[in-house]
Amino acid sequence: MRALLLLLVSAGIASAQISVQLRAAKDTFLVYESIPVTVTIRNFSGRAIQLENSDATSWLRFVVTDENNQNVSVTAEFVAGESVLIPAGQTVSRVVDILPYYDLRRRGNYRVQVSVTSGGVVASSTPASLAIINGRELWTQTVGLPVVEGVPEEYRIYTLIARREGDRDQLYVSVRGEPSKTIFSLVPLGPCIAPTGLQGRIDQEAHLHVLFQNGPRSYGYVRIDPAARLATRAAYSDYTSLPELQVRENSIVVVGGEQTYPRQERLMTDEELEPPPPPPAPAPKKKWWWPFGAKRVPGEG
Repeated sequence: MRALLLLLVSAGIASAQISVQLRAAKDTFLVYESIPVTVTIRNFSGRAIQLENSDATSWLRFVVTDENNQNVSVTAEFVAGESVLIPAGQTVSRVVDILPYYDLRRRGNYRVQVSVTSGGVVASSTPASLAIINGRELWTQTVGLPVVEGVPEEYRIYTLIARREGDRDQLYVSVRGEPSKTIFSLVPLGPCIAPTGLQGRIDQEAHLHVLFQNGPRSYGYVRIDPAARLATRAAYSDYTSLPELQVRENSIVVVGGEQTYPRQERLMTDEELEPPPPPPAPAPKKKWWWPFGAKRVPGEG
């Protein structure tokens, strides 16, 4: 009994040497949106503490439960990676996207808790609550990828989704695969003040082009490839004319408006780089002077 008490006291002292806090980037996420959480670990001891994996056991582990207090299924094994040395009295933080590791792909309320193992003793954080919701689908289109010989046909489903945050909508692009049902990503595009006026078009390479109003006189433009990578981003104003997406020479381009980002560079012409010399100034006109009252003799001066 005494040995057990000593073990419990020793574990309590060891766990008091570090504190663990968990904080989510926000408390509400869209379905398939990345869920980054920040883990903060503080060393209260008078010595440095080394956090490292042992026997294929990660020193940093998460527990995710649903609204029924049931554990959420694990979709991939999470390993903390390299060891971490925390000097005495110092704090370290790690940001982890937990979406790839847990089945958080349906709406509902969830709780996330993290634990840190140090010297065989586990210290845990207070659980953090988060909710996963569905956004508003504004536009969707299915497109086939360019055919490659010997490769089965593949399709992409692009969907523009809006979510209300404060007094404005935030715009996202969902990229899904068909027939594999793979969810490639949910790409955030930024604020959108006029969701009904956004424009979406797909080019011959199965890239999605989106033009949307993100300010009173400004518009955002993005191009997303089939792997959900942001290939191009630009900004336009409507001071000169209204920008819009058009098909030009088998490609999708923004016509109208003034591009404000990135600034377009203009190559100077040869005449601008080496302007011709200015023409010689005309000779001054000759002035005739004679004394007041004197008569000018023809043929003189």
